Amino acid sequence: MARKRIWELLPDTQDSGTRFVMLVVVMMTFLATLAVGGALVVSALRATWVDAVEGHITIEIPASDGAGVIRNADTLSDNARGIANAVGSLAGIKSVHVLSRVDIKNLVKPWMGEAAGTEDMPLPALMGVTLRDPDDTGALEAITKAAKALDAAAIVEAHQSWISDLRRFSLVLLLAACAMAFVTIACCIVAVTGAVAARLSEHHADIDLLHLMGATDDYIGGQFVQSVVRSVGGAALAGTVIGLVLLKAGALIAGNIQTAMLPQAGFGFADYVAFAGLPALVTGLCFAAARFTVLRSLRQMP
Repeated sequence: MARKRIWELLPDTQDSGTRFVMLVVVMMTFLATLAVGGALVVSALRATWVDAVEGHITIEIPASDGAGVIRNADTLSDNARGIANAVGSLAGIKSVHVLSRVDIKNLVKPWMGEAAGTEDMPLPALMGVTLRDPDDTGALEAITKAAKALDAAAIVEAHQSWISDLRRFSLVLLLAACAMAFVTIACCIVAVTGAVAARLSEHHADIDLLHLMGATDDYIGGQFVQSVVRSVGGAALAGTVIGLVLLKAGALIAGNIQTAMLPQAGFGFADYVAFAGLPALVTGLCFAAARFTVLRSLRQMP
């Protein structure tokens, strides 16, 4: 009964000011959820593109030889088969695939039109080489040597510069998403601590009365913090759910516009675990910040 009577002296904390702070928490957690979702999408995009290129080497046999003479399709095909056989026999090579003239024409047709492959616009020969070990730097040198031995004009491309640019660009996007999540969670903490400090200042007289009745700072602070944690927990959960609904809607829309360059939209079990931990993280940080603010303010009261 004594505990109940002491608590009854504390006014109801669910006023308009508190509801406004909880609305801020909902919005900030919503934005943090979108930031986490964006980071997961960028991570999936990065993995898809890097895996599609890393460990794969392209060999191009130009339509013209070193002297600038245009070679016919049969000559290019013969050279391509010879290089494919030579490269395929090397150690560390998983597979060699020579693109047909039709495949090459289909690749360049969107940019060059129907003229691709004619005498006015001859096409090179292309082949793709897959390494057993993507980190095998010696294989690139061996492939280049074998290709150049059969056709001095052959061009061997490992796409290393493209991969490096992709990794740097995706890292920037990941850092931006993480920074957004950090800032939004920090805004939640600032809003909650400000509301707690204002509440304590507003009810200074009630707290003095509780001190006279024998209530300790830990007990008084605990009552305020418990109320804040309940409100913040519900608000953070609501913001996360709203964010997940929007992300799911975006994934469904993206599912209708899938291309070979984009990863499959959607989140796995581990991703949902990360989302589930977001409201718990926000609540825990706000709890720690609110408790620190309450106890510090109570110690400073006369």
